[in-house]
Amino acid sequence: MMNNNQFKAVIRKRAFAPGSGRTCRQQGFVLILALVMLSVLTLIGVSSMNSANIELKSTANAQQHQIAFNADQALLEYSVSKPVVNAKGINYKNNNPDADDQVFEPDAETLNLSEIQSLKATVKLSGCAVAIGNSLENGKGFSFSYFTINGVATNKTGTASSIQAQAVRYPAAGCT
Repeated sequence: MMNNNQFKAVIRKRAFAPGSGRTCRQQGFVLILALVMLSVLTLIGVSSMNSANIELKSTANAQQHQIAFNADQALLEYSVSKPVVNAKGINYKNNNPDADDQVFEPDAETLNLSEIQSLKATVKLSGCAVAIGNSLENGKGFSFSYFTINGVATNKTGTASSIQAQAVRYPAAGCT
């Protein structure tokens, strides 16, 4: 008669005997499981690389648009702060409504913008109005001419541009 320990030993020998097939199936399953896990990790890595590449392109595009925006902002500020730059500059004292639009195209070096291809500001007289003054006579207040400045800036590669507008109120001698 076998005791309990001997019985367990016999069962173990028969269960894991080379001809039983249990160890072969388990080892094959581990191999398939390892291949599935490896392929899943590969897919996760590839999708992460694609996502990072898209984000990199998006950031570079946003940077180029920011360069064009800042250049256009500098152009508008320059146009407002330097009313008459040269013979082709902007003349804010002109309040003739029939006058042509004034075009101002400084070079990028004037504004210290090395990454800009083109800058252009167009100034148009929007109107003239007499403000309420401190005079007791009607219509004897200060006169103002209103101008609209449209600025366009394009980066060096031509892939990004910015279009902005700004209004300027400039003192005038009188409205015509």
